[in-house]
Amino acid sequence: MNNKKFPTTLAILLFSGSLLIVSAVIQNTTHLALTSTKTPGVKLEAPTPVSTVNDDLQPQMSAKEIQPINNFIDMEGQENSESKRTTVTPPAAENLSQTGAVILAASSVRKLFDVDIAKLQMRVILSDTRTSLPWTWAVHFSPYNAKTLEGQGKEFWEYDVLIDPINGMVVNTTAINIALKRTPISASAASTIYKDARWINAAITILTDKQKESRKIATATLINTDTNDKRGMVAVQMMLEDGSSYTAEMRYPDQSLRCLTYETAQVVK
Repeated sequence: MNNKKFPTTLAILLFSGSLLIVSAVIQNTTHLALTSTKTPGVKLEAPTPVSTVNDDLQPQMSAKEIQPINNFIDMEGQENSESKRTTVTPPAAENLSQTGAVILAASSVRKLFDVDIAKLQMRVILSDTRTSLPWTWAVHFSPYNAKTLEGQGKEFWEYDVLIDPINGMVVNTTAINIALKRTPISASAASTIYKDARWINAAITILTDKQKESRKIATATLINTDTNDKRGMVAVQMMLEDGSSYTAEMRYPDQSLRCLTYETAQVVK
């Protein structure tokens, strides 16, 4: 996902430090219920575990990591003078709030990439993806001085997370480093990768050890090899017994995770 090209949005929340800029571009009134910014502030309490729609997504964050989220919630609920600090409750299974999206996104980035989110700023967008999901919460994490670092030609990491606002599932988490140079996979190297179980094993380890997925993996296969060879990526699709799947895309040759994508099982009507 290119962090410089966010698609049509319904609402944008951008904040850095104590500044909150709220800009709403109303283009489809049927989705207004998803963009309310006047909900009471709900806080995270450390060390109380944060509950979410999926127990595997519990952040277990430190107080330092929780603070940026609390700052976000403080500003979101500042219009409510009776706002009180409470423990976060599970986000609703429908119409996932901005706060719920931030919590899930922060948890996903932290566990997949071992990132200290306290050092990152967040940008939250309700985005029209024009894909199978009509709308998604898109949460972008970047260093506070990202523009300065880019101007100086220094390397830094950014993270994008897409979340289904209806069922509250994280559908994609991507790590971005524009300074990294990709190494296209040659025909001979590709032939070796196809026979090398280490790539599939690496993907399974990401799913079980980092994502903490406990459902049984039915199959794991390399996909989109022709396209990915040119991109210097290796993608492993892992089908679960219930019909849902994960795809782990890893960089060649170091097997570092670029993104993890989740697709729910297709319901046959």
